[in-house]
Amino acid sequence: MGRRGFYLENELDRVLKFLSNRGIHGHKNHARQTVDGAYIEGEPFDYEVISNGILHCFDAKECHGNRWSLKNAKLSQVQNLIQCANHGAEAYFLVYFVLSGKLKRFDAQFVKLALSSGKKSLIAEEGEDWDWQELTESRALKKKSP
Repeated sequence: MGRRGFYLENELDRVLKFLSNRGIHGHKNHARQTVDGAYIEGEPFDYEVISNGILHCFDAKECHGNRWSLKNAKLSQVQNLIQCANHGAEAYFLVYFVLSGKLKRFDAQFVKLALSSGKKSLIAEEGEDWDWQELTESRALKKKSP
């Protein structure tokens, strides 16, 4: 399985390779560092995928309990994701609940509202199921089909 807490990241790397083979661009963002590795600035969020004219922006998180602590949703990430959503992107936190094996999507705006209402955590049932195949066809195009 690799390093603890990196199962989801490893799986998403596999998804990106698959998408690339289908002609769909996606990449993982990386923190800015100096040549000697000193940290300068974190990435705005983890991943970007452009599929069928829709930008999908998301940050990947792993939760090893029954509740995803909102301390793990950095305010800068929430704001960066909301900025993307304000311009038409699908912007969300993708959370893998290790104990239950559930992969859930929490839209950035939902996370912002939870934080501003004082919530400290979210449970899997508060998120939407996420299937990586949604990256192969945009929801905007699906909504147009009969």
